[in-house]
Amino acid sequence: MKVFFVILVLVNGLSARLLSEDELTGLFKKVLRNQASENDLSVINDVFHIYRPTYLMKTQGTHTRTTLNCLLCRSIFSALIDMVEENQSEQNLINAITTICSTLGIVSPKSCSGVASRTFCGLLFQTATNPNSCVSNDPRFEWTVDLPEPSEFIETKFPQSNSKPLKIALITDAHIDPFYEPNGVADCDDPTCCRKGQTPRTLTYNYDLLETYVDRSLSNVGDTYMLDLDAATRIKGVNIVSRNNNISPPAGYWGDYRNCDSPIWAYDDVIERIASAHKDIDVVYYIGDNIDHHIWETTFEMINDVNRYIIDKMRKEFGDDVLIVPCIGNHESQPTNQFAPSSIKGDKLNTTWLYEALIEKWDHYLTEEAKITILDKGAFTRLVKPGLRVISINSNIAYRNNWWLVYDPLEAKRHLEWLVSELYKAEIAGEKVHILSHIPPGVHDLMYTWTREYNRIVNRFSKTITAEFNGHLHSDEFKIFYNGTDPVAMAWGVGSSTTYSDYNINYKIATIDNDTFKPVNIVNYIYNLTEANLRPNRRPHWFQLYDVRSSFGIPDLSPASLDNLVYRMVTNQTQYLDLYNAFYSKLSDKRWQNCNDNCKIDNLCKTVVTVLWERSKCEELRSLYFSTKL
Repeated sequence: MKVFFVILVLVNGLSARLLSEDELTGLFKKVLRNQASENDLSVINDVFHIYRPTYLMKTQGTHTRTTLNCLLCRSIFSALIDMVEENQSEQNLINAITTICSTLGIVSPKSCSGVASRTFCGLLFQTATNPNSCVSNDPRFEWTVDLPEPSEFIETKFPQSNSKPLKIALITDAHIDPFYEPNGVADCDDPTCCRKGQTPRTLTYNYDLLETYVDRSLSNVGDTYMLDLDAATRIKGVNIVSRNNNISPPAGYWGDYRNCDSPIWAYDDVIERIASAHKDIDVVYYIGDNIDHHIWETTFEMINDVNRYIIDKMRKEFGDDVLIVPCIGNHESQPTNQFAPSSIKGDKLNTTWLYEALIEKWDHYLTEEAKITILDKGAFTRLVKPGLRVISINSNIAYRNNWWLVYDPLEAKRHLEWLVSELYKAEIAGEKVHILSHIPPGVHDLMYTWTREYNRIVNRFSKTITAEFNGHLHSDEFKIFYNGTDPVAMAWGVGSSTTYSDYNINYKIATIDNDTFKPVNIVNYIYNLTEANLRPNRRPHWFQLYDVRSSFGIPDLSPASLDNLVYRMVTNQTQYLDLYNAFYSKLSDKRWQNCNDNCKIDNLCKTVVTVLWERSKCEELRSLYFSTKL
């Protein structure tokens, strides 16, 4: 049957123009060496006509689209690797592709062989659900972290000056756009809009037909994918309607649900609201991502200015006596997402410039020891009060869009080894620990090995770690860590102080027991963006969205209680699933009403996945829920 299929493909190839991965790589090599003929350039143009619609699609992550992205990525990257191995000049590399030349310029043939292209693309296009979407099989990524045996100690009781619970303000993902323009263009031709100087979107597409042609552009012969170049002709023929009069509503004053970042005054309002409404806060955890999503326009100077503004505003409003413990987000670096190993010393090629700048800005809140580890890793630990330690880790090192992962996968291991060391010290001292990590565990943005090893670490130190807080996703969600079937730890998503994309702005107040340092309750506060933009001259109307315990009817915030809640959501109390779904987008006018049953279960599934691709509990929840629908 397979032979018959191959014959059919070959016969079809007499009329169709089919291109293999090797042939595509060869074409890119010619292009990058300026050796391409007019026919070669015409073929490349057709390839990009097939590829371009993939980032316009309303439904992302289909197998065909992922494979197409993977195919193109591998071909380009393989051609670039060949240039590096041929000792091409740096200027030739820059001319080849400016967006990754700085990284490629330091990769030696010894460290970066042909497997690098597969690894880079495998990370870039990995999905949350399918480990085989863009396989790399790079053995350098298979490592484990050594864990110490549990120490023998008598749990220490730290005398507290009073039994008053600790109040912690939780803030994340400000994403300030210094060039935000109220009433500006919110529907533009750029990936991110609402900033000065942009023009309205000029084209729109028949998306359904476009998706059909893209999905039919690949043929599969055994383990080989063939790209049908004739799909380019069909894609070019899809209705592209010129829009002379853009009727999309302008950008709102307080932000916009569309792909727009936050104006400075929206961030100011969040901080001023917390300072005025919660005068009893003791500590602030800020979980990172200060910089906007206009990643093609960021500069060192702009990043430096925004990073300074974020911390200075909080210090001004909260006062010098309120401790702020920050965490680095993936958007703080330049280029965005790039966090080099400490062994990289080149000026502005390494990440030292960022770490040095943050040490200077955060100086009021840092110990001398913390400054040393930030300079080395972008991570630090400090005592909040006797008995409670916070560890702010730099999970961006393991971010799939951090190209340095391909250069040195073991840097991620070294970061986790440092975390283990700090947790062990805390365990011996009888301290409890809160972990701040910008990127949550188990999501597809983190490399698999990191999520697996991090899960092992949390299991090992579950008696020491009493809470974890995350940002990055902008949605409001939590995660449960399991040891086998037993729930052992919790990670709490903080949400976002931006509406990008399609979320209401929020912050949270966590009440922490003064003896156990476990969360007693977490309360979420939001405002509705649509309402706020109707009254641009008045401050937004903030209100309490929920508190975890009363809203979900649980006795406490223990892993066992949340595990029980999740199972009730899919069996006998499905009203709580509806509630969780509404809270997930923070009652966004653009999201929660449009989420069907599959969407609700997809959102809930994320609560029980802390290791990438380990989805057995997710599938159990899905099965239980839909069995009640029969």
